[in-house]
Amino acid sequence: MRKIVAGFVLTCAMLATSSMAATAKTPPAGSIQFDVHYGSQGFKIGEARHDWRIAGTRYEMSLSLEAKGLAGLFGLQYEQRSVGSVDAGGMRPERFVVDQRGRKLESAEFDWQAARVSIRRDGVERRSGSIQPGDQDLLSLWHQARRVADSGKAVKLTVVTNKSVKQATLEPKGAETLKLAIGEVRTLRVHAWAEQGELDIDIWLSQQHGLLPVRIRIADEKGGVLDQRASRIELGETAAAAPAARNSTQN
Repeated sequence: MRKIVAGFVLTCAMLATSSMAATAKTPPAGSIQFDVHYGSQGFKIGEARHDWRIAGTRYEMSLSLEAKGLAGLFGLQYEQRSVGSVDAGGMRPERFVVDQRGRKLESAEFDWQAARVSIRRDGVERRSGSIQPGDQDLLSLWHQARRVADSGKAVKLTVVTNKSVKQATLEPKGAETLKLAIGEVRTLRVHAWAEQGELDIDIWLSQQHGLLPVRIRIADEKGGVLDQRASRIELGETAAAAPAARNSTQN
C-alpha cells in the first residue's frame, strides 16, 4: 500500500510540474538583473540587466552587461538588442545589435521574405546565411527556449550571433532547483549547442516566474565560462519602460 501511495504522489508531482510548464505565461514586460560570474571558479566580475517588452505581435529586448575591475578594462562591457515580431512559432527577430565598448557596431539583419540574414560591422556586410521560421538570434533564444521546455522535445534551428550563423540543437534537460540571490527557484533547463562548436549555452527557466530566464551559462571553445545568475526580477511596464525607450532611439 505504501508503495502504491508513494507512486501516486510521485505521478501527481510529475503531472503538476508538466502542467506548470505547459500553462506558464510569460509576463509581457519586465526586467531581470543578474550577477555575472566568470571562469571555472565562478568569480563575480560585474552585473547585467535584461529588459523585455512584448506588445501585441511586437517584441523588443536588451541585455546590458558591465564588468568591473580588470574584466572591464579588457572590454567586457556591451549591450545586445533584439527587436522583431511574435507569431505562432514564437520569437521572429528582425534585427540583432551588439554595441561593445571600443568596437564598431555589429548587427544581424533578418530578411524573412528572402530567407536570409546579413551580418554586418559598421553597416558593411561581412557574411550571410539562410534562415527559416523558428531561427533565433543570441538574445531572443533566451525567450524562445520556453517553447522547448513546454514541449519537452529537442528542435533544430539556426542561431545567429553578431559574428556567425550556426546550425544548433535546442534540447530540454529536465527540472532543476537553483539557489540564487532571489531565493530557491524551481527551473527547467534547456541546452543549446552548435553542431560545429562555438555555441554552448545552458538556460534555466523559472517555473515560478512564467518560465523567465533566471540563469544563463555560456561556455566558449577555449573553456571560458560566463555565468549570469538572477539577483532581482521586476515585472511590468514600469520596469522595462526606460530601457525600451533608450533602445528605440538607438535602433
